[in-house]
Amino acid sequence: MTFTFVAMTYNLWSEFYLDQRRDAITSLFTTRPPDLLAVQELRPATRKLLDDVLPDHDRVDGTAGWETQSNLWWRRDLFTYVEHGAEDVGILSPDARLFWVRLRTPEGTELIFSTAHLTWPGHPDERTDHVNRRIAQARAIGEALERLAGDGACLFTVDINDIGPPQWELGNAGFLDSFTALGRHSPVTHPVVPTVATGPIGTRLSPLASPPKAIDWIFARGPLAARSSEVVDFFHDGRAPSDHHPVVATYTL
Repeated sequence: MTFTFVAMTYNLWSEFYLDQRRDAITSLFTTRPPDLLAVQELRPATRKLLDDVLPDHDRVDGTAGWETQSNLWWRRDLFTYVEHGAEDVGILSPDARLFWVRLRTPEGTELIFSTAHLTWPGHPDERTDHVNRRIAQARAIGEALERLAGDGACLFTVDINDIGPPQWELGNAGFLDSFTALGRHSPVTHPVVPTVATGPIGTRLSPLASPPKAIDWIFARGPLAARSSEVVDFFHDGRAPSDHHPVVATYTL
């Protein structure tokens, strides 16, 4: 028997300009509530906002990084909670981990659903020694998910903050992103243009604008078949919900 569901990954942009974005976030999840949702740059205010707009979903009821970094939501009529955890994979941010939950479908099949936000290339440690932290982090994530999921169904969602080497690590660990699985390249996921941000177009480390890039991904391994994949272009009253686009994929287990 097969089981089809929709997964979304979304960087919520912390609390930057949240008052101007709140209605857009609510509108997005009212219009397109996924069956599985993973987020990055979560804060207590946005966690409550998502709880309110997703009344048919449950999430991990955790503190520390589960309210200040990432969390995972699932539709309670489709998935049953089994267990959860947070693995230290070397991400250089307070309470940042590989966050995961083990879920069970009505047919009894288990799925590991997980997320992480890899270290920003502008981190002071990386600017000092110019060593790419995301390669080792991706390798550690692959090892952790191998231990947790084995040959079973596994989804890993991520703001990968890079455009090559950590993706290769995940690919060599047996993961396939939702676009490659369909014979496609991912559209740009960051930055969203325009956003509600004010000020110059350059970044805080350089006057240069951030280049368009795909850094938000859904990876799968095991008995999961990608059916569709989309970078969602969504605005409400002319305002984007975040500076990242959400990525949505449909899978059959």
